Amino acid sequence: MLEGVRGPVSTSQKQDVLIASNSSEAIERIYGLIGDARGFTVKGRVLDSRGPDPLAGLTHTPDMLLLRVDAGSQAELEALSRYSSDERPPLIVIGDVNHAGCMRAAMQAGARDFLAEPVGKDDLLEAITRLASERRQASPAGQGQLTAFINGKGGSGATFLACNVAHLFAEVAQLNTVLLGLDTQFASLPRYLDVQQKRGLLEALDVADDLDGAAIGAYLARHESGLSLLACLQDGALLQQELLADRFDTLLELLLANFDRCVVDVPHALEPFSVHVLERADQIVLTVQQSVPSLHDATRMCDLMTRKLGVPPNRITVVVNRYHRSAAIELADIQRQFSNQPVACIPNDYRAVAESINVGVPIYSYAKRSAVTKSLIQLQEQLGGSTASSEKGFFPKIRLTG
Repeated sequence: MLEGVRGPVSTSQKQDVLIASNSSEAIERIYGLIGDARGFTVKGRVLDSRGPDPLAGLTHTPDMLLLRVDAGSQAELEALSRYSSDERPPLIVIGDVNHAGCMRAAMQAGARDFLAEPVGKDDLLEAITRLASERRQASPAGQGQLTAFINGKGGSGATFLACNVAHLFAEVAQLNTVLLGLDTQFASLPRYLDVQQKRGLLEALDVADDLDGAAIGAYLARHESGLSLLACLQDGALLQQELLADRFDTLLELLLANFDRCVVDVPHALEPFSVHVLERADQIVLTVQQSVPSLHDATRMCDLMTRKLGVPPNRITVVVNRYHRSAAIELADIQRQFSNQPVACIPNDYRAVAESINVGVPIYSYAKRSAVTKSLIQLQEQLGGSTASSEKGFFPKIRLTG
């Protein structure tokens, strides 16, 4: 673990994190806080007075640098301050916040954050996740946006929302969109779109390392709207996701490199594939209904994502599905529960939704004037799509708060 960064720059979206300090024990302690966090490749480097520069001799610059300092180790910060801003990586300093000299040196070295020692796991994960998110947002154009849909409680309608928002991205916003389903046991997305698959997610994972932008097409089902679908076949076997994590990362990055939008239907269980998607997602839609159990479980899911997975709260949108004004749990109750997230409403129109699912036709095509359709168009717009110019002004805004 204690080694410098070596080898070529990775093309995946995993972030290279270098921990540097003059204390190997401090490095081990910090590594223990983030070493198992998905989305990061973490290495350490022990410094000494003869070589205090954390970046000296590295073959490429890490994506971010965690520098632990003490009262006698300002030489490391002085070495970093001699680099130009575009030559040094984003810097987080860990040390004594009451030591004025270290604070000044950290500012001169361009530190993005200064965390008090001993640093807590939640604070550290929040800091590095924020830097990773900023880096992705600043990445070159052409990298697709990842939107994840997940139920706060099973059966809240996340699959329906994921399918129909993805369809609107393709049909209305005219974005090159792929819909990815992660349910390996009860894959239902093909029925929502009435498409047939010859190959599926498991088959694509088998050859993920050999796929490119052209070859991936053989594993995608195509809807008449232009929407592409990758889901498990109905006879898909159970799999040990831990063993295929690297292949899944490769496949997901391939999709993001070749599509404007990647919409993922995430199962309620936080399995390895699901966790990676949630950590990687640019935006997450958390689906909730107006009941005490649903609200309880959705609150728990939100807490797991923000506190355990390090997802910034501003990346989560809460959607109240099947909203009814006279329900016992009022919209104001949900807004208070999720005060850090915007809250959107999809109204209850059971007949239109059920018929759309039963015939395998997206609701925009099946019931264009349904209240559900109107709200879904506004939701996809909120998530970065757009509404056709001829239809702007026809559909009222869904209610967004936060």
